[in-house]
Amino acid sequence: MDAIRDVFEVGPRILAAVILLALISSVSDSFGDEPAEPSWTDAQRQHWSFVPPRRPALPDVQGKNWVRNPIDAFILKSIEAAGLAPAVEADRATLIRRLRFDLTGLPPTAAEIEAFRNDPAPDAYERLVDRLLEMPQYGERWARPWLDLARYADSDGFKNDKGRPNAWRYRDWVVQALNQDLPYDQFIRLQLAGDEISPGNPDAFIATGFNRNWPFEDNNMVPGLNQQLMLDDMTDTTTSVVLGLTVACARCHNHKYDAISQRDYYRIQALFVASQAKDDYVVAPAEDQAMQASIDAEHEARVDSLQRAIETIEKPFVAEILKDKIAKLPPSAQAAFATVPAERSTEQDQLLKKHLKSITVDPKKLAVALPEETRAIWEAHRNELATLVAVAPTPLPVASGMCDSGATAPSAHLFRKGNFALPAEVVEPGFLSVFGSTEAPHFDSSPTSTGRRKALAEWLTRPDQPLTARVMVNRIWQNHFGRGIVSTPSDFGTQGATPTHPELLDWLATEFIARGWSQKSIHRLMVTSATYRQSSTPSSATLEADAENLLFSRMPRKRLDGEAVRDALLAVSGQLDPRLGGPCVFPELPQGVDTRGGWKKSVSVADRNRRSLYVFSKRNLKFPLFDAFDVPDSNLTCPERNISVNAPQALMLLNSDEVLEQSRYLAGRVLAKVANRVDLNELAAEGYHQAFGRDPRPEEQARAVAFLRRQPDLLSGCDDTLTMPIPMIEGPTPVQGAALVDFCHALLNLNEFVFID
Repeated sequence: MDAIRDVFEVGPRILAAVILLALISSVSDSFGDEPAEPSWTDAQRQHWSFVPPRRPALPDVQGKNWVRNPIDAFILKSIEAAGLAPAVEADRATLIRRLRFDLTGLPPTAAEIEAFRNDPAPDAYERLVDRLLEMPQYGERWARPWLDLARYADSDGFKNDKGRPNAWRYRDWVVQALNQDLPYDQFIRLQLAGDEISPGNPDAFIATGFNRNWPFEDNNMVPGLNQQLMLDDMTDTTTSVVLGLTVACARCHNHKYDAISQRDYYRIQALFVASQAKDDYVVAPAEDQAMQASIDAEHEARVDSLQRAIETIEKPFVAEILKDKIAKLPPSAQAAFATVPAERSTEQDQLLKKHLKSITVDPKKLAVALPEETRAIWEAHRNELATLVAVAPTPLPVASGMCDSGATAPSAHLFRKGNFALPAEVVEPGFLSVFGSTEAPHFDSSPTSTGRRKALAEWLTRPDQPLTARVMVNRIWQNHFGRGIVSTPSDFGTQGATPTHPELLDWLATEFIARGWSQKSIHRLMVTSATYRQSSTPSSATLEADAENLLFSRMPRKRLDGEAVRDALLAVSGQLDPRLGGPCVFPELPQGVDTRGGWKKSVSVADRNRRSLYVFSKRNLKFPLFDAFDVPDSNLTCPERNISVNAPQALMLLNSDEVLEQSRYLAGRVLAKVANRVDLNELAAEGYHQAFGRDPRPEEQARAVAFLRRQPDLLSGCDDTLTMPIPMIEGPTPVQGAALVDFCHALLNLNEFVFID
C-alpha cells in the first residue's frame, strides 16, 4: 500500500511517466522507427519569420505632421489605408499615469502630475521618459514579464514544494541587468552560459539561474527521469523564450506544422546534456573565501579533536553496554558492526540502519557507566563541543545556477515517441536544420565545462539570426500596446499569427540590433511615438472599422496586473518600502489560507510592505491578491498573461484586510494634508489628489461630500467596530475618522485605480 500511495503522490508528470514505464514492455515493438530526417522545401525555409529581417524604407504618408518617429509612419500608413485617422493625443495627466505605470510599475504622485502639466518646455515629455527610464524602479517593473518567461519561482513545485533559498539572486540579477541596460544579446548569452563565458564571475554564474528555474519533483522514483525532465524543460523554455517557436512539439515526432524535426529537438537538447544544477556557488571575493577557508579549517580541527577525545573515552564502555545486544543480532549484522566504518559496504550500512535501535546507547546510561572522574572529563568535552558547534562560523553567501558536469558531455539520445524509456540513436549537438547546417562549431571547452551552451548562446544572438531580435521587440511592443505586432508572442511558426505590421516589425528588429541591442532605447522609441501618445477613446468611425484595434489606431485601456495593484495600494497609502533587492518577503496572508508550513510572515512591517516583485513566489501557493488578478502558473514559461475582469477581483478589493489596512493609512495621509480636518470639501478633494493625483470633477466632489456627510450617522453606535485612520489626528470624531476610511476604501475600489487609459 505504501508503494501505491507513493506513486499517486509524485505529481501528474511523474505519474504519467510511471504508467508509461509499466506499459512499454508489452507494446514497445509497436512504436516502430521514427521518420527519416525531413528535407525542407524552399517554401518552408522562406516562412516570413525564418528569413533574416531587412530594413524597409519608411512609408510615405499624408499626415506627416502627426509622425514623431519612424514607428508612426508605419502605423499611420495602415490607418490611412483604412480611411481612418489616429486618435487624438491624450492629455498630460493621462500620459504621465500611463508612462509611470508602463516604465516603473507605480502610479505618479500628485506633485509629479502637477509638475508635468505645468512644464512649458517643448521636450517636457521626452525628459519625463528619460527620467523614468533611469529610475531603479524601471528594472523592477520590466523584470516581471521576463520572470514570467523564465518561469521564475522561489520553490520547487509538486507535492513537497520545497523552498529555494537563493533563487532571489537571479531575480535581482535581472533587475540589475535591466537597470544597467545590459545589451539584450549579452543578457541572453549570460543566462544561457554565463559560467562558460565568464568563468569565476559570480554575477555571470547567477545569470544562469534562468535555466535553474525548472520545477522539480524530489519524490520521483524513476532513476534518471528528473534529469530528463530538466533537459526537456530547458530545451522547451529556451527555444520558446528566445526564438518564439514551439520546438517542444517536436519532442515526440517531427513537428506537424513547422519545419522542425524530432532530431532538431534532440540536437538542441544535446547542447544542454552536460548541464546540472549547482546550488552552492560562493558569491564572495577570493580573499574572503581564503579567509573563510582558514576559519572553517580551524573550527573543524577543534571539533574533530573533541569528537576523537569523546570517542576514546566512550569506546570501551559502549562496547560493554552493547555486548549483550550485539550478541542477539543476526550474524551478518554482527559482522557489519565489527567492520571499521570506512570499510563497510553499502549493504552493511543499510543493515546497521535496520538495527539502529539495537546498536545505539542512551547517553544517560553511558553517563551512569562511566567512573566519576572519567564522567567529569567526558561531560566537559561534550559541553565544549556543544558550545563550539553552536558558534560555528557563518558560511559565505551562495547562489544557485547551472554548470556542466565536466569537459566531456554524455551521449544524447533521441527518444522514440519522446519516451524516456525508449532511447534510440545518439544525436550530435547542433542547431535547427531549417536555418541551414545543423553542425555546431568547435566547442570552447574547459576542464570544467563543455562549452556547448556558449555555442548555443552565440548562435542565438548572431545579428543574422532571423528570430531573436524580432521576438524581443515584439514582446516589448506587446507590453506597451497591449498586443504584439505578432499576437502569438511565443509562436512565430506557421500556426502562429502573422504580423499585422510586418515592415514595422522588421524595422524595429534591425533598429534594435543597430542600437546595440539596447532595450531602454527601444522602450524610449516606442513610448515617445505619436502612436503611444494617442488617447484610448476612439471615434465612432474608428471603433466600427477597427473594433479589435488591429491598426493600433488608439491606445488600449489596460488593467493592472495583481502585483501593480498591490504596489499602487502601498504607494498611495505611503506605506511602500522602496528598498531594492534582497531575500524574499512574506506579507500576511488572509485567515484560512493553507500555507502547508511554507509561509512565515515577515516580522518587520517594512519588509511586508516591499514591492510585490519581492514577495515569495511559491509554486503551490499563489498570493491571493495576485491570484485574483491572473498571476500565471510558474511551472511553465508565460509569454502573455491572461487578463480577466471578474467578480472575485471586485470582492478582493472590497473585502481584503490588506486593502482595508491601506485605506486606513490613506485616510491618515489625507487628514495630515488638509488644514481644516473637518472640512468635507477639503477632505474629498485631498482624497482624489492622493489616490489619483487629480482634482475631483464637480459631480465627483458633490458625491464625495454627500458621502462624508451621511456616513458618520450610519456609523454612530458602532464605536467598538470602527476602523480608524492611521494615524488618527486630533480634530475629527471617531465616526468622522471611520467615515473618511470608508471614503478612501471606496476610492481604492474605483475602476480608475486598477485601469490605465
